[in-house]
Amino acid sequence: MSEMQDFSSEGFLADGIRLETLAQYRIMDTAPESRFDDLVTLVAKICDTPMAIMSLLDENRQWFKSRIGLDVSETPKDIAFCRHTIQQDEVFVVHDACADPEFAQNPLVTGAPYIRFYAGAPLIARNGVRLGSLAVLDRVPRDLSELQMTALRVLSRQVVAQLELHRNLDELTKAVAERDSAAASLHASHRNLEYRVAERTSELNRANAVLQDEFERRAREARLSQDIIDSLPGIVYVFDQEGRFLRWNHNFEKVAGYTSEEMARAHALDFFDSENDRSLVERRIADVLQNGSAAVEADLCTRDGKRIPYYFNGARITLDGRLCVSGMGLDITQRRLDEETLRLRNRAIQASVNAIIITDLEGNIEYANPAFERITGYPLPETIGRNCRFLQQDDTEQPGVAALRSAILRREEASVLLRNYRKDGALFWNDVHIAPVRGADGIATHFVGVLNDITEIKHYEKELERQANVDTLTDLASRSLLKERIREGIATAQLFDASVAVGFLDLDNFKFINDSLGHNIGDQLLKQVARRLVGCLRGQDTIARYGGDEFAFVLLGQKDEKTVASLMERILTTIERPFDIEGHRFFVSCSIGLSFFPKDGRDVDTLLRNADVAMYRAKERGRNNFQFYTPAMNRRATERLSLESKLRQALDDDEFVLHYQPKIDLRTGKIAGTEALIRWTPAHEGRLVSPSTFIPLAEETGLIVPIGEWVLYTACAHHKTLQESGLRPMRVAVNISARQFEPQTIVATVREALVASGLDANLLELELTESLVMQNPEEIIKVLHDLKDMGVHLAIDDFGTGYSSLSYLQRFPVDRLKIDQSFVRDIGNDPNDAIIARAIISLGHSLGLAVVAEGVSSEEQLAFLRDNGCDEMQGYLFSHAVPVDELKNMLERDKKLAVN
Repeated sequence: MSEMQDFSSEGFLADGIRLETLAQYRIMDTAPESRFDDLVTLVAKICDTPMAIMSLLDENRQWFKSRIGLDVSETPKDIAFCRHTIQQDEVFVVHDACADPEFAQNPLVTGAPYIRFYAGAPLIARNGVRLGSLAVLDRVPRDLSELQMTALRVLSRQVVAQLELHRNLDELTKAVAERDSAAASLHASHRNLEYRVAERTSELNRANAVLQDEFERRAREARLSQDIIDSLPGIVYVFDQEGRFLRWNHNFEKVAGYTSEEMARAHALDFFDSENDRSLVERRIADVLQNGSAAVEADLCTRDGKRIPYYFNGARITLDGRLCVSGMGLDITQRRLDEETLRLRNRAIQASVNAIIITDLEGNIEYANPAFERITGYPLPETIGRNCRFLQQDDTEQPGVAALRSAILRREEASVLLRNYRKDGALFWNDVHIAPVRGADGIATHFVGVLNDITEIKHYEKELERQANVDTLTDLASRSLLKERIREGIATAQLFDASVAVGFLDLDNFKFINDSLGHNIGDQLLKQVARRLVGCLRGQDTIARYGGDEFAFVLLGQKDEKTVASLMERILTTIERPFDIEGHRFFVSCSIGLSFFPKDGRDVDTLLRNADVAMYRAKERGRNNFQFYTPAMNRRATERLSLESKLRQALDDDEFVLHYQPKIDLRTGKIAGTEALIRWTPAHEGRLVSPSTFIPLAEETGLIVPIGEWVLYTACAHHKTLQESGLRPMRVAVNISARQFEPQTIVATVREALVASGLDANLLELELTESLVMQNPEEIIKVLHDLKDMGVHLAIDDFGTGYSSLSYLQRFPVDRLKIDQSFVRDIGNDPNDAIIARAIISLGHSLGLAVVAEGVSSEEQLAFLRDNGCDEMQGYLFSHAVPVDELKNMLERDKKLAVN
């Protein structure tokens, strides 16, 4: 049996305790209340969900005290998510109800409201009993951030606090009414008791006088009429100085449980078994005999040991010439109970953590508990008699103050939010609840108020708002605040026929700096960039960190592109200045795209989207520039999205092929190896997509990882097949991208490709870019050694275009350097390119490395490379990249390059 189907006695007992506790709150089926609705609204806003509930679990149903986004007010208990939540100590989360076997067939999931996501915090009462939950719901699978989870926990505790307030206020209102009623009753009882005792004493005195007259007149033979004594209320007695009873009424016998014979033998002190009571009564008897009268409260002890509180009032009389005590006693059990109830009520009020006050109908304070002094800082002597308006000081123009005054005038309950001020002037927020206290006639005589200090919640809300509006790293505006400012700018521009410029700015080479120097340096760079950007803009403009190394801004009141262009030039120049951080000096640039309201869009999302499109166009045009949006860019962006979609499908549809460009040994002219180059012809198009178009897109989207693995596996398989066909073994070079070179997985990936194909490791060469190996040199060195230990050859591609350090180059276990074709292209015309190429060849040889030249297309280039000792070349001078069948044909013909 699952935990949620507990039909054991313990399960029923837990349900019973919960239902009993829930009943004490008297909250079920009550009308909506703003204090609960505000908390439910707040949790929905913080967690960004369309639905939120405050749920209480009854015997057979789940009832919503407050709800947002739901039409129903209750659901059957057996389908309630809440019954799972109350078994948890922490937040209970269902990320996707359709994927969860426990909830997939739940009617609340398969039908309205179509719940897919649920997160609920249990509502745990002070006695530990789980009453229900505070929950947020959504119609799509999702998750909550740590901040949102914390907010849900905090607000669930506030819901419980509000429930306690609800119960306290209800009990307090009753207690005050009972106290006033009991006090009035007690006062009347005292007055009535005194009157009755005085009256009965007078009657006794008269009876005693009559008795004495009768005894004197009838020679002490007449007796006091027993009927008169028996007719008196309470117990009536007469005893002599020795405490022996001479007269008593029938009620005395009945209460005490004594017979007439036993009463005749009893002593007045026999009815008190407590030493304190006996001593007290004995002193009061002496007072009566000496002073004529006295009263005392003591517990009368009956035959069966029961103690009954009594009020005794006695008077001195003379009977048969002897001094006696004549008196009566009244049962004060109910009065004692009333007093104890009042004492307990007062103790509860005194011990409450919430400030509690009682005022007259004008708001003048008649009582305040200790918590009031702790919360407000005002000592109680300074509080009593003052009108509670003094807590608002001069801040009286609050909606809550007006609502409170209105409720007092109408003698109604009210719950309001107030800004109050402590004695030291500090602001604190109060959730204030007031209720009238009515007498037996239904007329209000007082107000009772409960003040809950919610300052901490207000601070928490303010911090949430700050986090929602400010980027924590740079202190720039957040994405949401920027969008709000753009909306405001559009509204103003429509009124004054003005323009609004929206821009996106992306740092061009931030990823390299962040990866190579560490995230701490990257964060500090973002902070410095933010400060420089703020310095370029006007106070009325807004700049935000939009994510990562991307910034966005809105320029208000811009009339023409010329003014904006001047500002963009200033930003580009500002960002180009060197950055000095922790001993590192480096340079960055940025690409900026701009759109204008109204010509490029009339709403926030369109303006941002078009500015983003323009920014990507700036990157395509060489970076470190800005571009204004044009409709043609949108077409390019649409084409790019279409290309990305096709690229994602290309692997599954087997649309990629590998071509191989031979590498020539410049000493023999023979093919020494090949470089695998990917080609793509999308289905149904029949035209080749340039690698320079789709490779950057694959890098950006992360598709380069599965594509790169396909290239590695396929190249190894092709060359193993060539080898098995009887051709001589030769190296095949495969380019490894930065996204693909994951230190934790690359070694295993290469090993698996070699095992799958059966190719010898020494026939595989991995080409890594100079910038890749310098991202994190120490970690890269370890991985390169692991690859080298397998027997794999390593080459640094595009050497001379990056920032490699000679000290690191000596430590890299590489076999070859490849001269980038940009240095080879003008080797015969540009002396600088010739010097660089010659230096790379010399450097490589001095480090014991072979040198390969890329992009060789002329005899002049070949002669230069041969004369300067370059080891290998590849380029159109010998062959384009060719399919594997054509490569096989070349090898079978032993095609050579005339190198002499």
